[in-house]
Amino acid sequence: MVKAEHTDYARAVIASALLLQRNSATGTAAFRRDVDQSRKAIQASRELLKRLRLRYRDDMAHLISGDADPRPLVSAFDADILRSVFRTLVRETGVPECQWRELAKTLVHEFTGCERVEDCLADWIIHA
Repeated sequence: MVKAEHTDYARAVIASALLLQRNSATGTAAFRRDVDQSRKAIQASRELLKRLRLRYRDDMAHLISGDADPRPLVSAFDADILRSVFRTLVRETGVPECQWRELAKTLVHEFTGCERVEDCLADWIIHA
């Protein structure tokens, strides 16, 4: 009877070890998928910002050539896209809330090329 208990115990230990190994491999694969998805989301956001920046600069060149006010402007449509990119970045990367304002300002800066970003625009991107 003692031998049977040892055998049962050994089988239980082996089964537990195999289950832990399978769960560990599954967890690692899920983590890698999540990281890969985050990288893809960040890359897509960067590409979108590049396209938006090019469009914005083309628009600004057109405005400047027409002797219009050369101050950088962000249309409602552009601001809505920036907010969407901001939300996606926060969700995908898990940026802490204390860094949201700086992230919003960085997105606007990347889009407009302007160092000075209005606080009200950053607030709207963060809280809307």
